[in-house]
Amino acid sequence: MASKPDENPLDQFDEAELQELYSWIDGIPLSRPKRNIARDFADGVLISEIIHYHIPKLVELHNYTAGSSTNCKLGNWQTLNTKVFSKLGFEINDDVIRELIGSKPGCIERFLMLLRQKLNDMAYEMQRAKQRQRMQQGGTRKESDQPEADQYMHMGSPGRGKKGQQSQRGADPSVFKKSGMKTNIYDPTKQEKVPRLLYEEKEQECLAKDETVKIMQAKVQRLEHLLHLKDVRIEDLQSRLEALRPTGGKR
Repeated sequence: MASKPDENPLDQFDEAELQELYSWIDGIPLSRPKRNIARDFADGVLISEIIHYHIPKLVELHNYTAGSSTNCKLGNWQTLNTKVFSKLGFEINDDVIRELIGSKPGCIERFLMLLRQKLNDMAYEMQRAKQRQRMQQGGTRKESDQPEADQYMHMGSPGRGKKGQQSQRGADPSVFKKSGMKTNIYDPTKQEKVPRLLYEEKEQECLAKDETVKIMQAKVQRLEHLLHLKDVRIEDLQSRLEALRPTGGKR
């Protein structure tokens, strides 16, 4: 009985995901051309360049030396693991490092997908930290920084001064309190405002979700395109099969 051929490790990946991953790598200027992705990334040098391209302060490129010896490759990956990957929120074990050094098919693709996600996560966190820092440095909002509706609630009609403010807001609730009457008159001075930092964080979350939706829509379009190509291929094979099928009845 013939033995079953070994399964291609890349078959576990979606074709559209792989193409998206390769396009992401092609968009990064690296120090050497990519011919065989498993061997090209085996020494870890190009990994350090990818991280440095996205977050320069995280990687010092002079710490990584290109080489073909196992010790050289191992040193690069161990340095990445302890000094860089840990700051990105993950680490890889020795078995994975050996597979990467040995150019095991499919291993570098799995790692790069993980790395891309971690880089995106850190970039988002850094952006949020910068926004918080700007808010802390800004201090209390000035009148000109308040939203238009917010300013309106604290202003009287032009040229009326304090009387204008009271007219704009309505009757003073204290008048009703002195007479012992209960009132539900709205007092805009007690309006609760949403903190600007919370608002901007929610806005960034919405933007991130919109970006995720766009990515998913692009993935759906790619899958539809692949499905169309497969349908065309099936039709072509069926037409060939019909052409090879014998015509006429039995003699």
